[in-house]
Amino acid sequence: MSRIDSFNHSLLFLSSLILCSLAFFAAEVRVIAQDVFAMPVGLKSLEFVEVSSSGNQPDSNGYGAVPYDYRISKFEITTAQWVAFLNSKARSERDGGLWNNDMDKSRSGDGVRCEIRRSGDEGSYSYSVADEFANRPVTHVSYLDACRFCNWLHNGQADGDVETGAYTLKGYWGTDGRRIRRNPGAKYFIPTENEWYKAAYFDPQLPGAGGYWKYPTRSNQKPSRQIDSINGANWFDQGYLDPVYYFTQVGSFSKSSSPWGTYDQAGNVFEWTEGLDPPFLRTLRGGAFDSTDAGESQRIMNPVYSSISDVPNIGLRIGASTLRGSLQPAQFVATDELKEPSIIIGSEFLRRPWLDPLTGTPFFPLAWFSYASDEADLDELARQGANLVLFVAAPADVDTEEQTTANIAKMIAYLDAAQARKIRVLIQVGGFYSAHMRNDQLEIARQKRWVESIAHHPAIFGYQLYDEPEYRAGFGLGVADQEQLRQVVDALGKTRDSIRIWDKNHKRMISVVFNLVPLSSWSEYLPTVDSFQIDRYPLDREQAYFGHRGDWGPAMMAWSMAHGAHALSKHAHLRNPSPCMQGVGSEHTENGVLGIWRTPLYDESRYMAYSSLTVGAWGVFHWIRAFGRPQNPIIDDNVGRLYRELNTLRPALESSYERPAFQVVHNYNTITRGFLTDSMPDITTLALEDEVNYYVIVSDNSGTFNNVTLRLQGLELPDHHARTATVLNEGWGRSLGFSEETGEWMLDPHTMCFGDINIWVIPKGSIAEDGED
Repeated sequence: MSRIDSFNHSLLFLSSLILCSLAFFAAEVRVIAQDVFAMPVGLKSLEFVEVSSSGNQPDSNGYGAVPYDYRISKFEITTAQWVAFLNSKARSERDGGLWNNDMDKSRSGDGVRCEIRRSGDEGSYSYSVADEFANRPVTHVSYLDACRFCNWLHNGQADGDVETGAYTLKGYWGTDGRRIRRNPGAKYFIPTENEWYKAAYFDPQLPGAGGYWKYPTRSNQKPSRQIDSINGANWFDQGYLDPVYYFTQVGSFSKSSSPWGTYDQAGNVFEWTEGLDPPFLRTLRGGAFDSTDAGESQRIMNPVYSSISDVPNIGLRIGASTLRGSLQPAQFVATDELKEPSIIIGSEFLRRPWLDPLTGTPFFPLAWFSYASDEADLDELARQGANLVLFVAAPADVDTEEQTTANIAKMIAYLDAAQARKIRVLIQVGGFYSAHMRNDQLEIARQKRWVESIAHHPAIFGYQLYDEPEYRAGFGLGVADQEQLRQVVDALGKTRDSIRIWDKNHKRMISVVFNLVPLSSWSEYLPTVDSFQIDRYPLDREQAYFGHRGDWGPAMMAWSMAHGAHALSKHAHLRNPSPCMQGVGSEHTENGVLGIWRTPLYDESRYMAYSSLTVGAWGVFHWIRAFGRPQNPIIDDNVGRLYRELNTLRPALESSYERPAFQVVHNYNTITRGFLTDSMPDITTLALEDEVNYYVIVSDNSGTFNNVTLRLQGLELPDHHARTATVLNEGWGRSLGFSEETGEWMLDPHTMCFGDINIWVIPKGSIAEDGED
């Protein structure tokens, strides 16, 4: 930091302390109910600049081309403007809606707040903000909050409707971003990525037909943090520019505008756009008070924030139609095209199955997560056909020497019991990484003794480093969150390296569970682990699937598996991910009462297992046993039924998953399921074989298709006579004929509906051996 910058920083800090005191103890706290386009004296009004030069060329990264003129707000939406909105439309607002108590330090404690206070009773709530916060950007507003603000403006403010207008919401508060699109004729809206990008970086005055700056301050040099600079912004440089308020008042960098006259696109807060990070996370643009990029013209990869996320470093600026009229539908694309390449589909996935640590051959896990597991639990798992248990609450704590000794004995006894039942154990050693983070050499030494004491045991499949690690690491975009993430990842890496030394069998799996994928920075952990399981499927319960459940969304599991399998192309050491299928009873999801944890209905559980396999998953985990809830025999029966079916396919999976013996071509390799656009075609398949049969697993991920046709290439059958392929455990089949012209086997057309799983069985023997005419 330069001396001048340091001096300015000190002045800002001192002035901020004084102003903060004034804000809380002396300044007027105003209740604002006002036209946001004409705010009271001293408060920023909502102003727009026009962005013309329609039809401009995109930047080299593909962004910035907009084929129409439009307007965009000169400043970020301010806290005072949001208070005006709340006083019009949030008199009965629930906490967590348009207002939430994270905005208010008196309710939520110290931290980054925009300090909107609520008073009164439900039905007559009123909102206020101190003057010192009034002209700073509003934060803790979600994408859907922003949509409702635009609807309110579109409908004339006052008591204007917030559920229709620019966006059709009708009470929607879910996470599926693809469901919410800008309506034709919208007067006010959240900018698309291209609209935001053009307003920030495109300069029609640059040579040629105009060009792009690197920063939204008409500069290719990184902005300073000096308020009076012609190239300045509020970003993070070895500390916060304003450690009291964090945000500067909008437009404070009055000499540092974009080519069109907008301010603060390089700093203050990240801003929502209509862009999508697959499959449903919203794209952010700009710089922020806690980021180091200063608004550089690169895409912010959003690993976590959905349409309902409201966090302290995200705000908004809005777009608007020109005064000449609203945008015409023919000119307008509701959501920017996704710029990321499509995920590899089906047989093109790299396939690296989990390996048996004793033989080195593929091991297909049919597994349970279990907390307080014992011999009775192992008996039940064996009855169901499980071959592995993830022991979450394994006796692995080593806080004292006495505890270490006792837990070694308990762990060996459990491993002995599992070995007697031919069940392998994936042992959770969740707390191990924290000792490496603290560099606690005494505890690390006890960890070493614990691992070395059990490492010889043949029942050990491997170790799980931590359950849901992103909860411990944080997943925000700011400097502090990212530093915390790096510390945890570093500690997990050290733990992994230590276990590799202590347990000489390096084929033992080191795994991790990721919860709420893709809503996490999970990819940061992949260099640390051998493989991973993905737990849950985070889509809101309003999304209907099989017509009777929608609270978790089984298709999201397959989407997560597809992205997990895609990670293998970037990490050569990784094995294919496994699905952790979790469901909870309706009492838990609908009424807020703790209910029985259970898998969903059998057909959904089966769909999740097989559809995940067709897009690159390996194995099946069910979550969870003995978690302080009553055992549910329905769960056990359903899982046993599924595991029995999978056990019949296990030889084929273990022998041919990695290198399929034949190829499957079908007539529905398109994508029509909107919220899974980037990775889930309508139908996915998996080709397998064992010594007796060929198998084709077919998953319908989308809709109803009346003429599904499968063409099989590479079958080595003893003759070309037509034969019958049957569907496993369902008692029906179709004719399979050979085409001399194409050299393919063709399965007759048939109907499939969303959620259907067909496992086609094709015997390898001759027709005579099959008993057919």
